[in-house]
Amino acid sequence: MKMGWPVLAWAQRNGLFFALAAMIAFFSLASERFFTSQNASVILLQVAVVGIVAVPGAMLVLSGFVDLSVGAVAVLSSVIFGQSMQAELGLAPSLVLGLATGIAWGVLNGYLIAYLDFSPIIVTLGGLAGARGVSELITHGFTVFGFGDTFAVLGNGTLLRIPVPVWIFAVILIIGLHIWFQTPWGRHMTAIGGARDAAKALGIKWRAIAFWLYVASGAAAAVGGLIVTSELDGASVSIGIGMELDVLTAILLGGVAFTGGRGSLFGVLFGTIFIGALSNGLIQINVSPYFQKVAVGIALVFAAGLDILYQRLERLRVPAEPEPAQPVPEAPPPGEAA
Repeated sequence: MKMGWPVLAWAQRNGLFFALAAMIAFFSLASERFFTSQNASVILLQVAVVGIVAVPGAMLVLSGFVDLSVGAVAVLSSVIFGQSMQAELGLAPSLVLGLATGIAWGVLNGYLIAYLDFSPIIVTLGGLAGARGVSELITHGFTVFGFGDTFAVLGNGTLLRIPVPVWIFAVILIIGLHIWFQTPWGRHMTAIGGARDAAKALGIKWRAIAFWLYVASGAAAAVGGLIVTSELDGASVSIGIGMELDVLTAILLGGVAFTGGRGSLFGVLFGTIFIGALSNGLIQINVSPYFQKVAVGIALVFAAGLDILYQRLERLRVPAEPEPAQPVPEAPPPGEAA
């Protein structure tokens, strides 16, 4: 695969691009505040956290795995950071501990799944409950807040009028695109997700790839949790709720097959923007926040339906190959019996 995969060609093969354009047009007409530079900045900020976690998450799904614990890991990383700050360890050590928490949880997930052959769904669902439970045990439901102006830059600062989390997402996305399209890992992830036994026969080290992808997923969840903590200036067990749904929906909306072996990181980018724009647009037109998750589910089914319809239309447009002409038997020479 090459980095020059045309984004527009991808969009033409999927319904999500057109659904996104139609949704933006609708919300722009429904609310004069939606299509403004200020609101675009808000949407990008919402997109950034989901996108940061979705990049390694998409690689896992492409490889035939899944991580459903990312929201709880984000919470636990936030809680560990908050407790460290409360213990006056200092900003830098607290950030390191928060990030290390996510990495450690990723190591645990990766080892159990890649090397002990545990089910990815069972392990990460257990991680979802376990990490959130540990967070509640540590905090007893109390929020730690007041981390100072320096830490606030992580979630609320800007660089060239663009929010800092968006820059972080851009860097992670570029790294992900490089791995996906310009390294052997991209081909190997596709091969593992498409046919793991065949990938093993080719000598692909699928266990190592799966292990490091889970480590990357844990690290990304920790970064997302720290960004949200910075935005709110508080470490609470309430952050990260529903992050798993948003991340997985963005990945599947982006065209990555849940069974693995097919997908594009450009598609995941569109899926992430779709989720952020949908949530923001519903707020702008005063729709109840309780309906937002319902809308995400409806959007998932709708976009998948458009994708299937487009693929069927494409097959109808491609003319069937003509059958090869049968050779005409030669006539016998004159005077010879037929």
